[in-house]
Amino acid sequence: MNPLLKNAIKYLLMLGFGGLLFWYVLKDQDFNKIESDFRRADYFWIAVSILISLVAYIARALRWNLLLEPLDIKPPAYKTFLALMSGYFANIFLPRAGEVARCFVLNRMHKAPFNATFGSVVAERVFDLFGLLFLIGVTFILEFERISGFLSGIFIEKFQGLFSSLQTMYLFIAVGLFLLAGMIGMLWFLRHQIRKNTMYQKTSVFLGGVWEGVISIRKLEKKWVFLFYTVLIWTSYFFMSYTVFFALPATSHLGLNVGLVILVVGGLGMSAPVQGGIGAFHYLVASALVIYGVTKEDGVSYALLVHTSQTLVVILVGGISFILGFLLSKKEKPAETPATV
Repeated sequence: MNPLLKNAIKYLLMLGFGGLLFWYVLKDQDFNKIESDFRRADYFWIAVSILISLVAYIARALRWNLLLEPLDIKPPAYKTFLALMSGYFANIFLPRAGEVARCFVLNRMHKAPFNATFGSVVAERVFDLFGLLFLIGVTFILEFERISGFLSGIFIEKFQGLFSSLQTMYLFIAVGLFLLAGMIGMLWFLRHQIRKNTMYQKTSVFLGGVWEGVISIRKLEKKWVFLFYTVLIWTSYFFMSYTVFFALPATSHLGLNVGLVILVVGGLGMSAPVQGGIGAFHYLVASALVIYGVTKEDGVSYALLVHTSQTLVVILVGGISFILGFLLSKKEKPAETPATV
């Protein structure tokens, strides 16, 4: 299949999935209520959230510079910031394009080798993944009763007919283990053929790059500064969503523990393979707020307020950054033009 056609189909599928999720979230909502909530919202707290988000973006740019230093790439902080925000801008239109876009912009502005900068982005994403997994663990421990009760309610409601007896449940588990053992045996039997497979080879290369990214922190001269920026980024993300609680009467009473839950589920929503986390973010955040007594309608209004305000920031700041990056690139001759990724 033509690569361009393949990418177009992938883009349309992701856009369709995001649109379907967004429709599902909004299909039973009262749009007059949403409009009223937006009109009555306290935009002072939205402004505070936006300022905090800018702190997070600046900290991200400075942290990226630390990862570039061992590679002997030392761009000015403003160029790193412009490249970073250009990447966020690209992510709104095409998921995961931001990682490539910001490396491309930095390559054009600062003659930074594309392959080297892309490796640093892989390393950064690995650290972000570990950070999110850590927060998921902490959140589950602190809010175990509410979260487990919520999940148990879902599974009991959906599967109570299936697991009506212990014998049925044991049979289900036994069949599952048998199928798993059979799958493992088949993979072992076909291991030599699998190793020759292109997909397997690409996956191996990717995982090797991830591991190199993990151990690359050993080369950092300013490990504690890197850790400080990482903590600052996640703290900023937390307060970006927490401060918006005070913008709406329905969420103004929620505490720090709920803010932590929203940080985690919001992060998962934004990580979904859809443009700008649309639909996934709204669904997960609104569902999480229901656990704490917020109605689904109010949860959707909150999710829309957070996501819309932050998306507008990325469009404005990211769009300006992309234009400035393009203008600055005319003054620099790139050292290496990236191949098709």
